[in-house]
Amino acid sequence: MDFDQLFPHRKDRGTLGRRTVLFAILPAGLIAAYYLHPQLIQLSGTTAIAGLIAIAAGLIYLNASQHRALRALHDGVLRAQEGELQPVHIGRIPDFITQRVAADYNLLMNNLGSMFREIEECQNRTISERNRNDAILNSLPGALLCVDSDGRVTHSNRMAEQIFSASCAELTGRNLFGILNLDEHGVVLLRDALLYERQVVNKEVGLHFGSAFRVFTLNLAPFLTPGHAGAAVVLQDITDYKRLQESAYTTEKLSAIGQLAAGVAHELNTPLGNIVGYASLLVGDGHAPEEISNYSRIISAEAKRCSRIVDNLLSYARRDQCRPGMCIVNALIADVVSTIDNCQGRRYDVKIATELAAENPQVRGENGQIEIVLVNLLMNAIQATKDSPRPARVSVRTRVDSPGSVIMEVEDNGIGIPTELRARIFDPFFTTKEVGEGTGLGLAISQMIVARLNGSIRHDASFTCGARFEVKLLRA
Repeated sequence: MDFDQLFPHRKDRGTLGRRTVLFAILPAGLIAAYYLHPQLIQLSGTTAIAGLIAIAAGLIYLNASQHRALRALHDGVLRAQEGELQPVHIGRIPDFITQRVAADYNLLMNNLGSMFREIEECQNRTISERNRNDAILNSLPGALLCVDSDGRVTHSNRMAEQIFSASCAELTGRNLFGILNLDEHGVVLLRDALLYERQVVNKEVGLHFGSAFRVFTLNLAPFLTPGHAGAAVVLQDITDYKRLQESAYTTEKLSAIGQLAAGVAHELNTPLGNIVGYASLLVGDGHAPEEISNYSRIISAEAKRCSRIVDNLLSYARRDQCRPGMCIVNALIADVVSTIDNCQGRRYDVKIATELAAENPQVRGENGQIEIVLVNLLMNAIQATKDSPRPARVSVRTRVDSPGSVIMEVEDNGIGIPTELRARIFDPFFTTKEVGEGTGLGLAISQMIVARLNGSIRHDASFTCGARFEVKLLRA
């Protein structure tokens, strides 16, 4: 602090001292002469001289006391100019005004000392907080650029300096669009966000650094504090992550192709082997007509089995959208259950129970699409009950889940699905049935159909008395 401003008249301290002594002595001498003059006239010369000496001694003592007090105050002011805010001690003097001045001076020094200590503490806290914020910002894995309302950089962190190969001083004041070499889409996105103070969250942008091209995620948060227009822009380099992601996708695709090829080979190998075997038997002579007819029938059945496997695979592989349509789901369930009861139900001695919603809702999807899903689920449920020690039970239920969707449940009391296999039940060609009893495409095709209808199909893991599948369809 500038003490010259606090004490602007310190250069006139000599004149002030002389004036103070003069104004202190003259009134005291005049008062003493006024009261003592009649008595001094009546006294002898020696006694008068002694009285005058006593008065002079009193005045000298008073003057010395005031001078000492003023000197102490003067020295205190000089020490205060050097930053030493200490009170002064003038002792006990008969001058009340000087005592008040000294007391006020000491109070001022105490107040100034307290104020300076608070200012120093606030300054230390501010510096500590600034250092902590700088450490946090510099430790960010992304580039931070703070910009004002004109898009000019006001602050940057260490990662920004590394990415853009420039120091903080070189980045400060530059236009953000001049630093970021964005494409047209990125320029429009960033411009609108700054202009309308919109937040941007994890938008991918590409930046060119000479001949190199890197991908970043852009996050922008506008400053909403009044009087502090601008925004904080954070850029995270995800180029290596994108490459790793693409590599993982490629590996996953190759793995899926390998599993698909293995499944196709496994499913086709058995019927093709039967065809080759029985065709070889037909080559020889001496076969009875009944044998030739039987061999031909087996070859035809196995060939149809191969065709069915290929058709199912093509149905699963198609990526066209399901045709728009609708069906009355309760009526469709009644027809399918009646058909299966008369065929597979009698074969496995299973009666399918139904519990249908009274509302009889319509759902999106053609009858043929929903029928494929329902038949696959019912056939799996019926076959799952043949090894169960309990009396076979299969049921179908419908209920309205919300104003916009309908739930269809297929439940059985069979052996259930082991926990370790539940994650694979919708994989193509995955099946727990014996060879020749299933292709492993039923649930995969059902999931594909339901997904194309914007619905969902899932296995209810909370059901422990067998297996329960829940199909969610949208209302028409």
